[in-house]
Amino acid sequence: MSSFNKTGHRVHALREKLGITQTELAKRMGFVRNYISLVENGREPSHRFIRALELIEQAPEPHIEHGLTVREEPFASEAGLLVSVIPMLSWAQAGMAGAWDEVYGRERFAAFNVRDPKAVAVQIRGDTMAPQFPQGTIAIVYPSREAKSGDLVIARLKDGTLLFSRLHVDGDRCTFISLNPIYPPLTAHRSKIEKLLPVGGTYQEQL
Repeated sequence: MSSFNKTGHRVHALREKLGITQTELAKRMGFVRNYISLVENGREPSHRFIRALELIEQAPEPHIEHGLTVREEPFASEAGLLVSVIPMLSWAQAGMAGAWDEVYGRERFAAFNVRDPKAVAVQIRGDTMAPQFPQGTIAIVYPSREAKSGDLVIARLKDGTLLFSRLHVDGDRCTFISLNPIYPPLTAHRSKIEKLLPVGGTYQEQL
């Protein structure tokens, strides 16, 4: 069997395992349905397709030991969990003004269980939320959701400050609370906040 046909069989097996159609798999991988069909029927896949396929195959599944510690936020408990290949930003990239608008043109992706089709992964730098969320934690941000008081959030202030913290809302004032006691709470008026995005889940590598 050629390597191309092997890839086609892998794609078909993955769809059967997940119980999804070619259209649904295409959405998760960032390809059109016709491309999935062509690969299943023997077309040579692109390097990007192979990488996306590997990420979906290796993605953590609910209730299965998989080498990651998974922590989901309470608001993310409703139905609709999907394994999807989503864009991933470093902490430095997340702090750039244009990074969020250009995120789907980036080359770095990761596969996670998500409920927001616009989800973005951000790798956290710093210890403001340690020890519960140490440096290197991957936060899954849900842009389609509105951040509410009590949510874990990633926020970018208009002065360029980037925050990963617990949100408390009082009218038009937002207080960002760190779990690490050496960092005091920071309060900002909504007019000073450029982005305020809720975190639907976090992933940590088991050391």
